[in-house]
Amino acid sequence: MENSAQLNFILLGPPGCGKSTQAALFVDRFGLARVEMGSELRKIAEEDSAIGREVKEVISVRHELVRDDLVLQVLERAFSQVPKDQGIVLDGAPRCENQIEEVLQAFKDRHSEVKKVIFIDLPKEISVERISRRFSCMGCGAKYVIGSDVPSAESLCPVCGGKLMQREDDTIEGIERRWKIFHDETRPVLEYFAKNGKLLWVRGEQSAEDIFRTILEGIDV
Repeated sequence: MENSAQLNFILLGPPGCGKSTQAALFVDRFGLARVEMGSELRKIAEEDSAIGREVKEVISVRHELVRDDLVLQVLERAFSQVPKDQGIVLDGAPRCENQIEEVLQAFKDRHSEVKKVIFIDLPKEISVERISRRFSCMGCGAKYVIGSDVPSAESLCPVCGGKLMQREDDTIEGIERRWKIFHDETRPVLEYFAKNGKLLWVRGEQSAEDIFRTILEGIDV
């Protein structure tokens, strides 16, 4: 197997395609560090700083994509916390064509490059069905899937008894907005990596295990 530092991957896909699950499987299998841009941006948004307030305004109030220069700042900070001899699985960036070169440069600054960009495709109707069932506890933050982990949205958290809530991004309106952004902004990113032979396309309707098995067959490590 290649040196871990050279095992760098990017995961892209529409909402609900299972990127988080696959990123966790990469971490377990190869010992990579996971950088998830959504989580990194939400962490920054909680900071009482100029960049934190700006990111919070964009993602929580205006519900727009964060400016490219801010994304790069957040990405560079996240990468700086990963040892140079450890590879990275990057979840959710680049989100648009303007971010491609900056993201690739962030890897080059670590004296490494991206081995494969993995696109997990998923039909919109399945995406909506999956995401609209996601809820979390207002008390302890535990996450649940309605109809699987708990019977309904009116159920109380089995851990702490707290009420369940749904992120605005996971409502039908939020999902529609995220899909529009994906279609308008991210499709050109896929075309870029397809042209240079870096893109691995995977069907997202499969089980998580089958998706990962397909990925392993396609990344040649």
